Amino acid sequence: MRFSRKSSHQGGVLVVFCQGIIFRFFVTFMIFGALVSLVGHPLAAAVLAVLTGVLLVFGSGLKRNVLGEPLMFSDVAVIGAFVRHPRFYIGAIPPFARILVVAGLAFLGASFFGLLLEDALWLGSGSGLSVRVQGLCLFVTGWFCLDVLGRVGLARRLLPAADLDMGEQRYGLLATIVLSWLRWKDDRRRKLPSWPPVSAGQLDQAPLIVVIQCESFADPREFGLEDASACVLPHLLCAEREGEVGKLQVSGFGAYTMRTEYGVLFGHEESELGFCRFDPYLTAGKQAGDALAARLSPVCGDRVFLHPHDLRFYGRDVLMPVAGFNRLIGTEEFAAAAQEKGHIADHAVGDRILTLIDEAVSKPSGTFIFTVTIENHGPWSGGMADYLQHLQQGDELLGRVTQALGQTGRDALLVFYGDHRPSLPGAVMPGGARHTPVVVKGFGALSAMSRLDGVSLTPAALHHRIISLVAGCVS
Repeated sequence: MRFSRKSSHQGGVLVVFCQGIIFRFFVTFMIFGALVSLVGHPLAAAVLAVLTGVLLVFGSGLKRNVLGEPLMFSDVAVIGAFVRHPRFYIGAIPPFARILVVAGLAFLGASFFGLLLEDALWLGSGSGLSVRVQGLCLFVTGWFCLDVLGRVGLARRLLPAADLDMGEQRYGLLATIVLSWLRWKDDRRRKLPSWPPVSAGQLDQAPLIVVIQCESFADPREFGLEDASACVLPHLLCAEREGEVGKLQVSGFGAYTMRTEYGVLFGHEESELGFCRFDPYLTAGKQAGDALAARLSPVCGDRVFLHPHDLRFYGRDVLMPVAGFNRLIGTEEFAAAAQEKGHIADHAVGDRILTLIDEAVSKPSGTFIFTVTIENHGPWSGGMADYLQHLQQGDELLGRVTQALGQTGRDALLVFYGDHRPSLPGAVMPGGARHTPVVVKGFGALSAMSRLDGVSLTPAALHHRIISLVAGCVS
């Protein structure tokens, strides 16, 4: 019996291995065919395919060292952002590796366009056209076969869970990228739970709700600094003494702001999203009714999304109005002088939030302000010292908004948290704890209900806590 079970297990492993080989064959088939159709030279296409694979593997290794994750299918979505704001990405790569990547891309691009120019001479006589058509047929055949394999459930059998590390170990990087893309195509059709909006109740004045997602905000005591006095965050410490601080269990490290942002705004756990978890904003439009702004609309007439950067990042310019926000404030509403190392400073963001709070006080309807800061975005040319300096500005923002809400005399709620920890090579590296501080502070009728006392929350759980607090206040 023991032998039978062992044989059965080995047979299952062999089947999965063979299926993986078949899958990798069609991925290679498709890439080779695409390159043949573009350059018209089978041998050159094979060389370019190998070079492309080498660059992808090298880039994936770099990303893993900095962010703790390999390259994935959803990274394609940031190509547009990379073109518009290359400093966001290039600056995070070590200088030597940056030279290698740029040189490799330049060589690949030059080879590719050189072959295109050469092939243009052959196209005039029609001698290169048949080769291109054959390459296109290979590409279409590979694409069709991969799609069929996905439809019959092979992708689900090969990659049953959203574990890219396991996929890369078994099938390699390219096959895992395509496998996870096929899984994403299935998971984007998942039906997620939905929730009703908050009931307005009978209110003379609805509450003011301010949520601030602070870029790379973390507790410096978690970093094991040699000099603990190098960075003290007095406003975070004050909130901690009042029992208003908990731990936000974010999944990203050093990047992927939108994962935390999505969880807080839309309230769906990553386990519910499947492969959509890697970039939930690609499919978030389908859950617009679940967003905080939409659910708070009965009690908050003004719903403001404030992000002092290009709102096209992650498609926020399109998504946020659909998700219930009726006012968007982007970088164009801030003066260029309000910048810190190329980003809008937290102090300027605080000025704008305080202005919005002043405007809200005179209105009987509630106001919801969701802010995503940008000052402490990497890279940090001065390393840890540079990061800590900007971290203190985030803490100052926490203190200013806390004081402003306390002076309104209105029922109010402040939620303040870090989107992820910073990636600081040699100081803060992937592989360890990832939680960030979250502050939940109530004022007026909300003051007695908002204690956290060190509790751990996921971003989605924070969404539901906010709704619960507001619902308890207005009922």
